[in-house]
Amino acid sequence: MSISTKEKIKSVTLSLFAQKGYDGTTMSEIANLVGIKKASLYAHFSGKEDLIFSVYEDLAQEYVDLMNRIISESDSMDVQDKLYYMFKQYISYYIDNPEIQAFWNQITLFTPPDISHKFYCHASNYDLKVQQWIETTLSEGINQGLIINGDTKKMAIAYRALREGLLNGMMVNPELNTVDNIKSLWEYFWFGIKGRG
Repeated sequence: MSISTKEKIKSVTLSLFAQKGYDGTTMSEIANLVGIKKASLYAHFSGKEDLIFSVYEDLAQEYVDLMNRIISESDSMDVQDKLYYMFKQYISYYIDNPEIQAFWNQITLFTPPDISHKFYCHASNYDLKVQQWIETTLSEGINQGLIINGDTKKMAIAYRALREGLLNGMMVNPELNTVDNIKSLWEYFWFGIKGRG
């Protein structure tokens, strides 16, 4: 099945944006790599911001689908296993899809403020379910005496910060990229929040 011109444009944009960011990605280069005239891009997208937001929306939906799958698959697990499953599956997915991870890093860290604000507002909405799931799972652990009594919002931030830090560390240093590292670093986090009883 052949890929449509619109999908090819988005695929090329994802690769360029992941490598060069917003300012470094030009409509001319996108058109050249797709094999069309620059003016033809505007038959599909109104401009660079519209094009990058379209790629972003596809990846945001992919993220929602990934999170829904992980949450569903971990539904019958105990608290520790649920949290570890989300931790591991998330890292493994983005390690296997480095361009997508690089795209997210570009969007969140290096996009001009007026544009990054638009992305941030949108991302906050679709990520709300995941944030609530993490906090609810941590609350379950507290109620069961498995986790120390504390602020679940701050625990969730610590959980996500460790996950993102490890993922980015593994992208930069392939020697970190092992299942053992994911497991051992997870255990440091778990024993840090684990109840003392």
